[in-house]
Amino acid sequence: MIDFKLPSLGADMDEGKLLEWKIKPGDAVKKGQVVAVVDTSKAAVDVEIWQEGRVAELLVEPGAKVPVGMVMATLLAPGEQPGAARLAAAVPPAAAWVPTVSGAVRPAAATAAAAAPPAERPAEGQRRMVSPAARKHAQERGVDIETVTGTGPHGAVTVDDV
Repeated sequence: MIDFKLPSLGADMDEGKLLEWKIKPGDAVKKGQVVAVVDTSKAAVDVEIWQEGRVAELLVEPGAKVPVGMVMATLLAPGEQPGAARLAAAVPPAAAWVPTVSGAVRPAAATAAAAAPPAERPAEGQRRMVSPAARKHAQERGVDIETVTGTGPHGAVTVDDV
């Protein structure tokens, strides 16, 4: 099974909005083929696939906001049987994605982390992890980023935390 993830389509891209799928389940895809159209903060961009295979499942509906790196579809590798994909799909992934109030999606693990106790602060002299978008969001709203508890990977502060 191959995971097709939303690639970063620009240096400052954190998420995109899926406008359209150019494929459907069962379609064969080739490296370099345009499979989706995603709206970034700057433009609608054709998204190419970099693997070869057959589309098993489309996991994101058009209109949904998708964070960079999120699995948008699954593919069967050449020669892989559909039954094997269903068996693998029966085991839930470690980070299932859930919708948020804003219509965006984020990992269920991050949702659970928001309710979990605060992550440990970095040791003296270590740099605190804050996404550039979260830092900008905090500055625009006058929020002291040092007071925000991070729920991202390894306690990183995300836009949703601000």
